[in-house]
Amino acid sequence: LTKSLAEQFESAAKVAKNPKRVANLVQSELMGRLKARGLEIEQSPISMKGLAEAADLVDSGAISGKMLKDLFDLCFERGKDFSEVYEEQGRPAQSRDTSAIEKILDQVIAANPKQVEQYRAGKKTVAAFFVGQVMKLSKGQANPQLVNELVAKKLA
Repeated sequence: LTKSLAEQFESAAKVAKNPKRVANLVQSELMGRLKARGLEIEQSPISMKGLAEAADLVDSGAISGKMLKDLFDLCFERGKDFSEVYEEQGRPAQSRDTSAIEKILDQVIAANPKQVEQYRAGKKTVAAFFVGQVMKLSKGQANPQLVNELVAKKLA
């Protein structure tokens, strides 16, 4: 941990609601991208303020981990900070629209009678298949927790 990284992290931790999430993002998302490009923390397009904002959005459930990764990739591609890219992308958010998610789930259920049978026969791990299909069809926009609840309810 360099002195610069420690100082930058401290500044982000002060403004973030969950400093631990910021630490996880620095480790899991930021450092890997920097290393892959041969960059130092000072050369990161994502500021610590942007990192804190990203952490808060993930914590609140506004964006998913996958959405975060996609936004971080865009930050590095465009050389822009998180806040700017988030705005440019139209402030994407996970969908909590139950009726829209149910429509997608109904399509998945109708198209996969074999998996429905397996689930109802007690193979509960098949639920992950349905969640995955809904996430795929919603392009990662559906809230996975809500999808899990709906799968359990619909297939009960």
